[in-house]
Amino acid sequence: MRDSYTRYPRPILWLVRGGEVTLGGGEEDAQPAFDIAVEPFYISKFPVTNEQLEAFDPGFERSEVSPGDRDPATGVSFETAVAYCRWYAGVARKPMRLPTEVEWEHACRAGAKGKTWFDAEPEDAEQYLWHQGNSGGRVQKLDDKKANELGLYGMLGGVWEWTSSLYRPYPLSEPFGDDGALPGDRVLRGGSFRLDRAEISCSLRRAGDPTTLCDDVGFRIVKSFR
Repeated sequence: MRDSYTRYPRPILWLVRGGEVTLGGGEEDAQPAFDIAVEPFYISKFPVTNEQLEAFDPGFERSEVSPGDRDPATGVSFETAVAYCRWYAGVARKPMRLPTEVEWEHACRAGAKGKTWFDAEPEDAEQYLWHQGNSGGRVQKLDDKKANELGLYGMLGGVWEWTSSLYRPYPLSEPFGDDGALPGDRVLRGGSFRLDRAEISCSLRRAGDPTTLCDDVGFRIVKSFR
């Protein structure tokens, strides 16, 4: 008898409709702007939590700065994130994976074109972000802040998030992501509770060694339509 995903604590997936997203071009990233079409997909409403990751890896050690059952699982390598996606794809019998950085930014922006979706009212950042100035140096409940326009929590601030994309200069060309087999640094997105509020933007990206364990790095999952 096959294992059933309903036995496990599992991420809630939110639909992200297809469209076009503009990457680069901002002062904060000093990269050329370019447009990319994005196919529709589902993405988890929150980063994968401690209790969700422990269903896959019972020996996972929770971070001291993110210890709760529903807190994001941090101190997770890219390799572990990919392994979780493969495991969950098996029990859910659906194509689960990490988002590409293009998908991640499309989901984060939710149609916004500026640095963030609250550019017009910078003081609104406090309603959406956990950052260096309000986090107390640890992960806080992501849903104590407002979701973005797609209903996704903690896309900015909170924790850095792994994507499947190799870190490369812009403009990007296909493929935007892979299954983790290719060597090289991966793109991290979103910033974390340790960053100054002014540093955080929808286009913020940095390189991460796939084996690195950082207590402000976690991940979300994506389900493809095909």
